[in-house]
Amino acid sequence: MMKKLFLFVAVALLAAAGLACADSHKDHGLMVALDDVEWAPIEGTPLSVAVIWGDPSAGPHVRFVKLPAGFVGPIHAHTGDYHGVNLSGTWQHVITETGEVRDLPPGSYVFQPGGEMHADACVGLEDCVLMIYKSVANDFILQEK
Repeated sequence: MMKKLFLFVAVALLAAAGLACADSHKDHGLMVALDDVEWAPIEGTPLSVAVIWGDPSAGPHVRFVKLPAGFVGPIHAHTGDYHGVNLSGTWQHVITETGEVRDLPPGSYVFQPGGEMHADACVGLEDCVLMIYKSVANDFILQEK
């Protein structure tokens, strides 16, 4: 049952993403194997990213984000909503407004509304790889102290 739910969520997310990138792939499909992506470090962090399609600095995009095992990120927000699916490791997501904390195994989905403070961690011994879809440019807004 969980595999069917994961498949449904992943297909729905990818379908939504596909609508947003229809122009860039209108003449052919797109297939990306996780083992084949080229990771680039995110400057000033221990994180890595692989852009799958789109331009994170300008608008709609899908990217894989790798959080190393043991990573604990700061409380932050993004201007726009995002949809995320955990592909590996145990992703811990915290919604600071409600105090809800969830340890999310592979196959889990998160919808994070824009402007809402949250935090992320990778708990356990395995790196976390997340697939993130955003319909707007990416940004990172640290919580003021």
